[in-house]
Amino acid sequence: MAVVDRFSRREIMELTGATSNQLQSLDRAGLVVPERIWNHKKKPEVYYNWQQLLEIKAIRNLRESTSLQTIRKVLDFFEKVEVDKTLKDKRILVLEDQVFWIEKDLSDIGKQISALKVADKRNRGIGQYTLLVLPAFQEIIDQIWEAASKSEVIDLESFRQRAKTQSRKAS
Repeated sequence: MAVVDRFSRREIMELTGATSNQLQSLDRAGLVVPERIWNHKKKPEVYYNWQQLLEIKAIRNLRESTSLQTIRKVLDFFEKVEVDKTLKDKRILVLEDQVFWIEKDLSDIGKQISALKVADKRNRGIGQYTLLVLPAFQEIIDQIWEAASKSEVIDLESFRQRAKTQSRKAS
């Protein structure tokens, strides 16, 4: 690892917001293991690379929504299905104590999302899911206004007066 690729423990703490104890915990769990250089000292110098820096930040962000034990289950799942055991390039969705991996791009976000449930606190219901996604409320308003403007039943002028919110398209 070149010196350019090295980040000290102190730099990692500053850049990710992780505490020394949290870094030690990630190391003990085998989730992010830094490089150690002994240089004839009592304690080794500890360095992390760029990918580890990103992984620590991703884990810290995920920790806001779920436990380290659940994150460990997610990473173990990735290893089990022979996907790299990192959060890199993965879209993760956390709903309460359930963690889903969104495998595809998000081009179908307005309709449904195919997701793989990879972990929860009790390891129940692991498997493939289809999550239905409601459109943003403004999209719903726009759809109603579009239907009203195309309708032969709706009096558009009367509808304008009765509607509480007018869309940008109707103006």
